[in-house]
Amino acid sequence: MAWSVLTWKILRIFQSHFLFGEVRAKIRHSSYTSTLPVIMKNILLAIIFLPFLTFSQSTKTYLGLIDEAKTNKSANQIEKLIIGTWEFDKLTDSNGKTISEITHFINDTITANEIVWRPSMRIEKDGTYKLMGCENPYNCESGKWEYDREHKLFRMTYDEPKYNVPIDKLAPGLLEQLRESGSLIEFTKNEIEFAEITQTELKVFELLESDGTEFKYNLIVYRKK
Repeated sequence: MAWSVLTWKILRIFQSHFLFGEVRAKIRHSSYTSTLPVIMKNILLAIIFLPFLTFSQSTKTYLGLIDEAKTNKSANQIEKLIIGTWEFDKLTDSNGKTISEITHFINDTITANEIVWRPSMRIEKDGTYKLMGCENPYNCESGKWEYDREHKLFRMTYDEPKYNVPIDKLAPGLLEQLRESGSLIEFTKNEIEFAEITQTELKVFELLESDGTEFKYNLIVYRKK
């Protein structure tokens, strides 16, 4: 999410400058003989950058939909309520219907069924956290947490980085090849957003694939132990 917010801000600044800044000033104060080339140049620039501006506007709409769906609790409230052990309860769709199994389409002929389970979390007052009850122990990381007040994100920074492949099971030569080719991807943190949080219940957005014009999600529901 954070990169989307940054991208949107950069593009919005550029859009404002392009439409209302120096480009218009040059057209307004140029002579008749120089106006046509400037106009043609700006039309060309508009054609080139229009997809980026359109992306910016659609991203703003998408981010706005997410922000509207987030909890209205204050940062102070969230930082107090989040402390404790949160046990995974269930996964639901956006309407609250429980999801116990998910079918993943690998390709046109192969599918994989996932029995829904998510790890539980222990959030400490000292700014540390730990995941528990993972199906794969490799995914049960620990680290430090912080609440990003500007973007309303709960950020968990891992004690040890994660990778897109199990590096402990790779031969040293193959691991080096993956590094050199850029195929080895490192993950250092996870950012989640809260739909709601109370003294006993926590709902976290699990984002689904979207074209950017509609906010699609499931909800991971936790109960405080």
